[in-house]
Amino acid sequence: MGLNLGWVYLFMGVVIGSAVIPLWNMMTWTKASGKGAVIAAWSGFALAVIGWLSGAQIQSGSISVATLGSNEVMLSGNLIAIISSGIIHYVYSKFVDPQDFDFSTLDSMIHLVEQDLSGLGAEQQDKTELRRTKRWITRRGYVLTFVLAILWPALSLPAKVFTRDYFAFWVLLSVAWGFGAAIVISFLPLFESQDEIIRVLSGMYNMITGKKGNVEDEEEPIKSLRKGTMDGESEEESAETPDDEVELAEVSSEKDFENFQAELKA
Repeated sequence: MGLNLGWVYLFMGVVIGSAVIPLWNMMTWTKASGKGAVIAAWSGFALAVIGWLSGAQIQSGSISVATLGSNEVMLSGNLIAIISSGIIHYVYSKFVDPQDFDFSTLDSMIHLVEQDLSGLGAEQQDKTELRRTKRWITRRGYVLTFVLAILWPALSLPAKVFTRDYFAFWVLLSVAWGFGAAIVISFLPLFESQDEIIRVLSGMYNMITGKKGNVEDEEEPIKSLRKGTMDGESEEESAETPDDEVELAEVSSEKDFENFQAELKA
């Protein structure tokens, strides 16, 4: 059929691209309409398919796997899916079926399984800190989206048709970006979780060596070799123990106990 992985990958944008903005609105916009999201997703999909097929017909005069897979035609289908669904959902939610959802109700409606908060410190449960973290993520998300979706492609416009050297430079930047991202996502979590990792390794070391607790914990009191004494119990307390009680403690069988009673009576 002439299909390849690149063709299928670009076609995915035509099929599912119309759900992107409605889903985003449902998670972030108080007036977003659920019914409008469904209508926008399916309407955007229909318009994307129509635009995709029309683009192939207009550009090449025929509709085939090859003409549908050209960059211009695929781009038109993807853009129509994303933009049209966003416009439809906005208009429907703003003028037809506006909502007023209170996102704070999610705190009382959504619960963790068995309310298990293990692994979450006070900072991770502080609502003020969570809001500050949300703002941090949102701002950098917008900046990264601008860089990847607008600025990075725009930098290729002045070059028009890439020369061999310019293309090599472009690929070098892409590889450097990929390796940099791989290093960050690999080592940053290790750095942020160093305390937990040290605690786990400490527990493993103690398990292997037969110790209890963490390495930094103090060792437990060691039993004294002297009978009836341990650390924390003075020798005077042990010395006050009557000799008869010590001898009774050393009787190991019923017969020895009976002989001991006979000696006491004599």
